[in-house]
Amino acid sequence: MDDSLDFTTPAAAAPPPRAAVAAPAPAAPASPSAGAPANSALGKLSERLDALDLNALPRVSPVATKLAALNPSELDSVKSFCAIIEQEPICVARLIGLANSVAFGIPGKKFNALDQAVNRIGLERAAQTAFGMLCGQALNKGLSSQWREFLWLHAMAVAHGASMLATKVAPQERANAYLAGMIYDIGTLVIECLQAGTLDLLLQTAIARDMKLGQVEAVMLGKARRAVSNALLKKWSLPEDIIGAVAERDFDSIEPDSLSAILAVADELARSEIVMGAVYADVDPPFPLDSIMLDGVSDRTGSLLSLDVDVYESIGERLSNQVMALRATAESFSRSH
Repeated sequence: MDDSLDFTTPAAAAPPPRAAVAAPAPAAPASPSAGAPANSALGKLSERLDALDLNALPRVSPVATKLAALNPSELDSVKSFCAIIEQEPICVARLIGLANSVAFGIPGKKFNALDQAVNRIGLERAAQTAFGMLCGQALNKGLSSQWREFLWLHAMAVAHGASMLATKVAPQERANAYLAGMIYDIGTLVIECLQAGTLDLLLQTAIARDMKLGQVEAVMLGKARRAVSNALLKKWSLPEDIIGAVAERDFDSIEPDSLSAILAVADELARSEIVMGAVYADVDPPFPLDSIMLDGVSDRTGSLLSLDVDVYESIGERLSNQVMALRATAESFSRSH
């Protein structure tokens, strides 16, 4: 565990967080008035993270591995993609459902076949989306409905933002940026699956100490998240450049304009007020946004890319205008069966 922040002094007395259990129950939204979790709970979390069994990591469909190894822009035809994805009937049904959603559907027209759905969504985006759906199938049963929906919605915002950023600074990485953005928080998802209640505890800590969830995650999950990401994505046989980019969170080790840099900036864009405000403009957020939302991309993180601040603001605006597509795609990922 990274101990660069001091969690040894209680901010306030509080009811104990819900204990980790073998199968997670839906988490109740944390209250802004909640006190800091007991030190013993944070200490036990640290011990559990150190003792994580990496051999217990979930498996993913071989189809997902095959899709990750493909360059979506080089898929030669809708027919060849359909031949790959037809091995996963649940994924086929969800792609067809996505094509008929408010984000992609056409009034008065219904898409019933996979090839029709792929043509409507777009071949490259359909391949990337299918990969995310298969990742969701491997992980979702271990997540509460609130965290599942929240994390996949965030993942889609990161993926879209990363793709836009890559177009500006590293066009050759655009497809990888989207795919890596979808799984940027996969280490956090897996830790929650293996240690149910971890995210509830971290959110309670952020609220009680007037911090941001992302900051508490970095401190408490840093080393474990990196280890889990590396182990899982290697187990899933993903390309080494994607594994390295997703796992690398150390600011001083990130190369400027690299895929890791693109993901770091996209993550803050996805947490920004302009994006999260749009996402939850007409629905109740599952958690207090003040403990999650950022004003925007920080100067430090923004310096990782050779882009001006107004570019980040412009991409944030574009993301805020894609809420329907983000929600529809995230919903297709977050279903537990």
